[in-house]
Amino acid sequence: MSSNVAVIMTLTVVSLDLLLILMTLMVRAYRSWQKSASEHAQKLLMNAFTAETLQLEAINPKTLLRVYNQIASSIHLNAEQDTFIQTYLVQSPYVRTCLRRLHSRSALCRIEAVACLGNLVQQKTIRTAMLEALHRESNQVVTLYLFQALAKIKEKRAIAIMIRKTRTATAWMAGRYRALLLSYGNVLLPYLKQRLDVDRTYLGLLITQFAIEYPSEELTDYLIKQAENPKMQIRKQALTALCQHAPEALIQPRFLESRSQTTRFFVIQAYGMLHDKRSIEPLLAYGKRRSLQNQVVQSLSDMAWHDPTLIQEYLTMFEQKHSKAEQLVLAKVLDNRLSYLLETQQGEIDERTLNLIANLASDLHISGLVQFLNTNTDAGKQEAIGKLLRTLASRRENLRSQLYTYLQSSVFKAMQLPKPKKPVQASQPHQERPQRLNLILLLILTILIFPVIILMLELPNLVDINLSSLLALYVVRFNYLLVYYSLTINAIYLVILVISFRGAAVQNRLWRAKDKTLLYTKGLLPSISIIAPAYNEASNIIESTNSLLNQQYPDFELIVVNDGSKDDTLAKLIEYFNLEKRDQLVPEHLHTRPLRGIYKNKNIPNLVVVDKVNGGKADSLNLGLNVASKEFFCGIDADSLLEPDALLRSVSVMLDHQEESIATGGNICPVNGCSVQLGALDSIALPDKFLARLQSLEYIRSFMTGRVGWARMNLLLIISGAFGVFHRQRTIATGGYLTKSGRYKKDTVGEDMELVVRLSRYMRERRLPYRVQYASNANCWTEVPEKLKVLRRQRDRWHRGLIDILLFHSTMIANPRYGRLGMVGMLYYFLFELLGPFVEAQGLFFVILGAFLGLLNLPIALSLFTATILLGILVSLCALFISEFDRQLYSNRDMLRLIGMAVVENFGVRQMISLWRVRAYFSAMRKNRGWGQQVRTGFKPSPSQTKTQ
Repeated sequence: MSSNVAVIMTLTVVSLDLLLILMTLMVRAYRSWQKSASEHAQKLLMNAFTAETLQLEAINPKTLLRVYNQIASSIHLNAEQDTFIQTYLVQSPYVRTCLRRLHSRSALCRIEAVACLGNLVQQKTIRTAMLEALHRESNQVVTLYLFQALAKIKEKRAIAIMIRKTRTATAWMAGRYRALLLSYGNVLLPYLKQRLDVDRTYLGLLITQFAIEYPSEELTDYLIKQAENPKMQIRKQALTALCQHAPEALIQPRFLESRSQTTRFFVIQAYGMLHDKRSIEPLLAYGKRRSLQNQVVQSLSDMAWHDPTLIQEYLTMFEQKHSKAEQLVLAKVLDNRLSYLLETQQGEIDERTLNLIANLASDLHISGLVQFLNTNTDAGKQEAIGKLLRTLASRRENLRSQLYTYLQSSVFKAMQLPKPKKPVQASQPHQERPQRLNLILLLILTILIFPVIILMLELPNLVDINLSSLLALYVVRFNYLLVYYSLTINAIYLVILVISFRGAAVQNRLWRAKDKTLLYTKGLLPSISIIAPAYNEASNIIESTNSLLNQQYPDFELIVVNDGSKDDTLAKLIEYFNLEKRDQLVPEHLHTRPLRGIYKNKNIPNLVVVDKVNGGKADSLNLGLNVASKEFFCGIDADSLLEPDALLRSVSVMLDHQEESIATGGNICPVNGCSVQLGALDSIALPDKFLARLQSLEYIRSFMTGRVGWARMNLLLIISGAFGVFHRQRTIATGGYLTKSGRYKKDTVGEDMELVVRLSRYMRERRLPYRVQYASNANCWTEVPEKLKVLRRQRDRWHRGLIDILLFHSTMIANPRYGRLGMVGMLYYFLFELLGPFVEAQGLFFVILGAFLGLLNLPIALSLFTATILLGILVSLCALFISEFDRQLYSNRDMLRLIGMAVVENFGVRQMISLWRVRAYFSAMRKNRGWGQQVRTGFKPSPSQTKTQ
């Protein structure tokens, strides 16, 4: 490479760096001006409302329409004012332009046109244009936006069009169409009645789903017929509708004699919903079938929950029954309700109840007893039960083991129970043997690949050359190869950033186009189970739980999993939220450590607290998956803070694609430097400490920009475990999170990436269309390391996790069977993320050696500086530029500091992190040590909160 070429390349990249700095600052200035203009227009409009006559001529129609759309859902306008504004806008040139854009070739332009006109749809001209556009629209996503606008005013003429379009839509998008159709309520019923005789799957799903939401006697006969439909999804929905609204319809011979296991489950559930004592005997008859026993226990327990007097009836039957199957069912039911029986009994425990406890404990039905003992404050009852258990446990080793496992250690000790001879030991996570041979072979390959390339290129010149000349030749050639390697990887980064540039711009335009009020239409967005594992979190568990309960999302439940905490985490939750133990059937989809109990409050229906034996975060998430009832789940760290609309933003991107989404995620932002009040961000600022500030830039580069590009190519393989949303049934089908007690008998320290890779592999192997999404505007805030030692340990864990995952899924790397996922995504991580640090470490060594030997001439020096330093700065500046698209997170001062960090990090910091990753490779050859101790300093309180303390 000549000196002129090297100088031109260097000056070009420097110019691009300066240009990006200027563009970033200009974007911030433009955003500030746009915000001021919008506020000014809104002020003018509000002043116009207070005037005797509306004067709108002073406001630009485009600005007026934008402001009107912003305030239409938050400010109540009287009918006369609203009509006047809409009439004025419809006659404006800008609205006529929007009407023409409904015919644009760009789907995004059509969607934005719909968003602009959405609040004007009551005007006949706009409504007619929208109906015509809906009729001819072929893009399923645009169809969704059009129908959403028309459904807002319950436009009847759109119903027949959408019923037809549901037939040809993908399964995912058909579900969204059905949700909007159901938002019409009983207006939809006549259209469905006309189609009761049409035997089509899409209609069967629509009608049965309507019957679940809006019970109608006119549909009962249809539901009874569909309850025997061979198509399982329709049958389940029909059975669900009958069970909820007409349970007596299932108590007839055609269902009682059914051989279908699914039908039998619903019949048992229907018996329980009748709340009739006469249902007990038929239910016990079903209990003779082992496969139905758990469902029978659930129905009998639900009956006792609604009518506590049934407990004595069950107890009498338990004492009189001779059938082992019936006794087993009744024993489980009484075990579920034992805590209630003991708590409501005044004074000493009577002999009949003690006999019941003895019988249950002898058969190891002790969950209700354990729950009572762990929370009981009556010393007399505790002593009476303790005396009985000491006698029983002295003769039964398995009972001793169960009590030792489930009772809190302080309770077990206070009751003076005998310890088991061999206490059950929990499997220790992260103890599998390292794959040293594979790692050594990869290391040898990585170290030898550059020497082999140089040898092949310079073979003719090696005939008459001495050792010193050979070394000089090797150093020079290696540095040139390092230049090409650096150019290649930075070119890849820049290509991804260009794709991210487009992806982030499109994503933000689509977010602004969404009608936020209609996002709350039932069923439009999938329901979410937030699973929050907690271990010894008594100090902040109430604040964290309240924060998560305040999420702005239409349909979610919060499952707090107490992972065998040794402090009073569970007690605080029970006391603060006034929880009661519930008898809930939990299917064992995933094998986990034992469940102790489930607690609920009927006044907080979306809060579920689960108590379990300690097993670690992954095990807690798996148990949460078993308990969860929603379509998707969000695993979140207990010490992370979600912005109030983070879930809404991250999940709403699923509406922008017609394929099924199996996962979505959002940004992880460092909370260091921010102030937190009552579990919510009070102010946002960059961290004061250098290392935390460095990570702020890193997170912007990798989360807000890089992952958007990978997601746009549908090659995203990492969604952070601190904030990720996954398809629940798909996750269960693939075996859940990796644990020693799970399907694969394996742990990993990179469970977030591993789960995404396994889900993607599952879909690819079954040739199912899917997407892994990423929302660049959904933020989760968490604490990052501020000390060098802690940061090094974190990066060590991250790289060991990557190594473990790539070895576990090695068959996918460069495998055409997995399409782009194997040939591009996995291959990239293997070549540049796994092996890349060794190349960079060797390059650093030979650059220093070349400088020491005087072998770095001007072309080599400039090329290395440009490829490794200036291009690295360019990548970081591109990331900062793209991060400005949605909203300004940081102040102007903080943005300038981030620009400074984009320069500084390339001089020593990135090289140091590469060396840490090399060290982590050798660490992976030793025994896997898991995550290790995580050091956290806690959130910084807001100034107002500090003053009150």
